[in-house]
Amino acid sequence: MTPTRLPVSVVTTLFNEADSVATLVESLFAQHLPPAEIVVADAGSTDGTREILARLATRHPSLRVIEVAGNRSQGRNAAIRASLHPHIACIDGGCRADPSWLELLAQPLADGSPWVAGFYRPDGPGLLAKCIGLDLVGVVEEVDPEYFLPSGRSMAFHRSIWEAVGGFPESAEFAEDTLFGESLRSLGHRPAFVGDAVVSWKPPPTFAAMVRTVFGWARWDGRVGLRGYTYKRMAKALGLGALGGLGLAFIRPVYGLAVLVPLAVVVFTKTRFRYRHAHGILKYIYIPFGFLLAQLSGLAGYVLGYLERRSGRGSMP
Repeated sequence: MTPTRLPVSVVTTLFNEADSVATLVESLFAQHLPPAEIVVADAGSTDGTREILARLATRHPSLRVIEVAGNRSQGRNAAIRASLHPHIACIDGGCRADPSWLELLAQPLADGSPWVAGFYRPDGPGLLAKCIGLDLVGVVEEVDPEYFLPSGRSMAFHRSIWEAVGGFPESAEFAEDTLFGESLRSLGHRPAFVGDAVVSWKPPPTFAAMVRTVFGWARWDGRVGLRGYTYKRMAKALGLGALGGLGLAFIRPVYGLAVLVPLAVVVFTKTRFRYRHAHGILKYIYIPFGFLLAQLSGLAGYVLGYLERRSGRGSMP
């Protein structure tokens, strides 16, 4: 395969990313396929991010910074409107792109695909954060390309399909990339999945932070009616397991422990590929515990969001 020279505009949004912005930008300029430009939408950083970007721009003239007071969708849309090329790649603040990331995303674009999905790996400060990241986004072996919707931290598309759906939904507090993807799918688009086009991202460092993150994501899903089938299936599995355990415990308390057997089977089935992506004996505790914690906090968040939507108190896009 001949490497593509397709010009691609890379866009990102930042807010107070002084600790990571240089790593992000330098990783983009170290790409095998250099970006034709990088357009950064800064939401009014006050921690020195703008000053760092200004210094980087003196070394990389193709780096441009615009100021956009708003959420991630508003920043992305503004950066895309300000870009000079029809092919767009998105990455998030706090990420670091593998050297082949843009080249791998660009190849399907050059071959005619209007939408390309990359992937991501957690880059935590230790084993716990790594395992939390694996539980939050899964691993590439679990991806079904037919149904996979890419995150805004690693995707590319032609400007025409972004225009066709009106851009990223600017009223969305969370899940704006999922809503964007659902809109594209409703028009018949399916992303070309490139699992080797990887960016590293920093997951929550503790289980408490993970719970807050998942709860927030799921609460928004409930508010806007996203992924309802997934949460219903989750509730059904947990509910049947709990009822089975209670029923057995009613016969004899020790029998209630039998519910742990099917639970262990389910957890292992869902997490079996994740262990190969982490190193350290504690991964066999962190990953299954994090998986269960994510399911429970996600279900709780979705129920709250759903009730808010039914009562008219939830924000709708």
